[in-house]
Amino acid sequence: MSNPSLVVECPHCGLMTARFVDHCRNCGYKLWPSSVMASAAFKAWQAIDPEPRSEVSRFDTDYPVHVDDVVDYEARAHKLGIHISPPSNWPFTICFGLFFLSLAAIPFSSDDSRMFPTESADSEVHH
Repeated sequence: MSNPSLVVECPHCGLMTARFVDHCRNCGYKLWPSSVMASAAFKAWQAIDPEPRSEVSRFDTDYPVHVDDVVDYEARAHKLGIHISPPSNWPFTICFGLFFLSLAAIPFSSDDSRMFPTESADSEVHH
């Protein structure tokens, strides 16, 4: 349990595979008697040193690497001379408001005009 490694050498094929999986990923050799036992062993292994082992899955072969990829876009834009408007707290409300304003800008005719003129009573009907 004190071994921090996440991989073990398969006794059948000799390749490295995840330590707490039931079967070897290469040859299918049964590494643990049952899935329940492998899971219990993983939980006990994790409980010994929870700080570095808390983010590891029992199917992992390497510890996760954390990369700090946070980018400050406002600082980059300021450096490039680009002005960025401040973020809005109500983007959906503004979108709905602009939608209804655009509907109000559509011109409708005020008189009662018809698309097809009606035929008068004295005109001939053609079929």
